[in-house]
Amino acid sequence: MQPQNSILKILLSLGLRYIRWTQLTPMILTWSFGLLMLLALIFVNFQEQTVSVVEVFLEWLMQLPVVGERITLLLTDENTTSQITSSDFESFVFSGWVVLSLVFMLIGMVVSLLFGPFRPWTLKGKILLAGTGVVLLLAGMCAIYFAVPQNFNGATSGWMLNFSLISLLVFVVSAYCLSAAHFLAYLDDALMTSRLNSSEDSGVI
Repeated sequence: MQPQNSILKILLSLGLRYIRWTQLTPMILTWSFGLLMLLALIFVNFQEQTVSVVEVFLEWLMQLPVVGERITLLLTDENTTSQITSSDFESFVFSGWVVLSLVFMLIGMVVSLLFGPFRPWTLKGKILLAGTGVVLLLAGMCAIYFAVPQNFNGATSGWMLNFSLISLLVFVVSAYCLSAAHFLAYLDDALMTSRLNSSEDSGVI
């Protein structure tokens, strides 16, 4: 029974790690959105370079399994505009979420194997780091606006409100994702610790 219990705990641990990354993936995508906006503002006077960056991102997106296939189907369909429904969009988002979570989990496992496990941070430290990043993101967008205000249409207060809401969204998503992932990591550590203790006990016996 001991080997079976050990295998079961390993499988549960892998499941917890995958679920943990499903919680972290929205944060990564939200930060990607915020950074892409920052880059778009930086290159507001360099449209050709901005288009090149977007093309590279789309090429990378097209190479992803499942996600790339769905994008190809949508783009090659002659009646795409009339046939895309909310269910198609939800299916695309869910597929991308599942695939990216698996990719991030595998990358994390490879990095841990190569460099060893990272020292875990406290939840307070993680949220503090995310908050610092959000402040820098907001400061960057505001700095770009005041550097070239003539390139922005509309009132200054409106743009400041937009920048603030984007930064707030990034922070709220980050705080939730980090909290959920931290709790799942705690469960994973407890599970693996009980597995090691069980192995030591069986060895003593």
